[in-house]
Amino acid sequence: MIALAATCISYGFTEIIHCYGFLAVFVTALTFRGTHRTHDFHHDMHDVTEQIERLAMMVLLLLFGGALVSGLLNSVSLTDALIALVILLVIRPITGLIGLTSHRADRSEKLTLAFFGIRGVGSIYYLAYGLNHIHVDAAERLWGLLGLVVLFSIVLHGLTVTPIMRLLDQQHGRDPDKDAPPAVGA
Repeated sequence: MIALAATCISYGFTEIIHCYGFLAVFVTALTFRGTHRTHDFHHDMHDVTEQIERLAMMVLLLLFGGALVSGLLNSVSLTDALIALVILLVIRPITGLIGLTSHRADRSEKLTLAFFGIRGVGSIYYLAYGLNHIHVDAAERLWGLLGLVVLFSIVLHGLTVTPIMRLLDQQHGRDPDKDAPPAVGA
C-alpha cells in the first residue's frame, strides 16, 4: 500500500506542477524498488503488487472488450489491419531486439523477449495523453488501430506463449512441468 500511495502521490504532485506524471511514477517505482530490495518485506510486497497488477489487467481487458463491442474497430480499414500486423510482427520485435543489445541473455531468450515485448497498456495511456494535448482529425482511426494492435497481440501471444516458453525451458534444460500444480482429479 505504501508503494501504491507513493506512486499515486508522485503522479498527482507532478501533474499539479504541469510535468509528466507517467515519468514520475516510473522514477518513483525505480527508487522504491532500489531502496527496498533488501528489506524483509520486499517479497511480500512484490506478491501483493503482482496480484494488484493481475486484477488491474483483468479490469482493463473487460473495459477493452466493452470498447470492442461498442465499435472501437468501426473506423479500421484493411490498410490499418496490415499496419497493425507490421507493428506487431516487425516493428515491435526489431525495436525490442535493439533495446536488448546490451542485455546478457542468449539469442533465444532475446528473441522471445523481443517477440512478446512489454504489455501494450502504456500505448493506451500515451495515445490518450497525446490526443489530450494536440488535435488530430483521425483520432478515431488511431484508437481503432491501437485497439487492433492490442487485440492481435492478445490473440497471438495468448496462443503462442505456452508453447514458446515450454520450448525455451527445454532449450535451457529446465523441466517446464517440474513445478506445475497437479491436475484436477489426479
